[in-house]
Amino acid sequence: MESLNPTQREILTALIQLYEKKRDLVKSKEIGELINRDEGTVRNIMPALRAMGLVEAIAGPKGGYMPARKAYEILGLPPMVTRKTRAVPVYNAEGSKLDLIVTDIVFKDVFNEEICLVLLKAIGNISAIETGSIIYVGPTPAGRLMIEGKVIGRDELHGELLIGVVTMVSIPKEPIKNIASRKLVTVSPDLSVREAAKLLYREGIRAAPIVKDGEVLGLITTSDIARLYVEGMYNLSVMDAASRVPAVIDANADILDAMEKMETERIGRLLVMENGKPIGMVTRTDILLRLLKPFKILRQPSIKA
Repeated sequence: MESLNPTQREILTALIQLYEKKRDLVKSKEIGELINRDEGTVRNIMPALRAMGLVEAIAGPKGGYMPARKAYEILGLPPMVTRKTRAVPVYNAEGSKLDLIVTDIVFKDVFNEEICLVLLKAIGNISAIETGSIIYVGPTPAGRLMIEGKVIGRDELHGELLIGVVTMVSIPKEPIKNIASRKLVTVSPDLSVREAAKLLYREGIRAAPIVKDGEVLGLITTSDIARLYVEGMYNLSVMDAASRVPAVIDANADILDAMEKMETERIGRLLVMENGKPIGMVTRTDILLRLLKPFKILRQPSIKA
């Protein structure tokens, strides 16, 4: 396979980046602006790239360039990144999306006890990423893997970043009903705070929905009960004492949906609904235990090293 000189590789990489973004023919001027080169330089390089079968050109005022399949192969990129696969975004430490997309993630030196290294194959402005900076990569489409890493090195010629992993997490694609507690304890609206306190203590739970004729009216929590005991108002009904209507989530909603809702509403539990009826409760602890499930399995006595 033909080898590219640095200028040819830079121009071809820029062409692919622009083409994947706009899904249309790319002008030489656009390539020049992206890589800070003169438009004439880009035009002078294109005949060689066309001769190698890496670029297709359309003449005329509405013409331009597009990468051939061979261009992806010579750069080690998956063909037609955005047609068949979804490229993975990159963010800086402030959460701003960078002009860079990751096309492959390769774990290296995974047996090192000091550091886990990841090699990122990327398209975009790699030179803008400072060595030593923190970046966030992901989520990946299927495994929903997110990686927080410190940039150790970069190879602009081959479109590669080497990062040391700081944290890494994958959120399973799973309906919330699979992890929710199905032992749903409800209270009637006229139950006193005192009796509700006894019930929550006996059942070992921190909250119970207030339900009448199948309709959810509110939520009584241990925080509500503690506040009312301090105020000497423990003879109130739970309906008068409840501080909020419970946040709900559909039983078939994804775990990630539940996490985002808890974060947005700044709460630690959601009432799980199915066909308009409450069927359980899901808490942050339930989600954490699901994330820790692989570690729990590996620690079982039956698993041998």
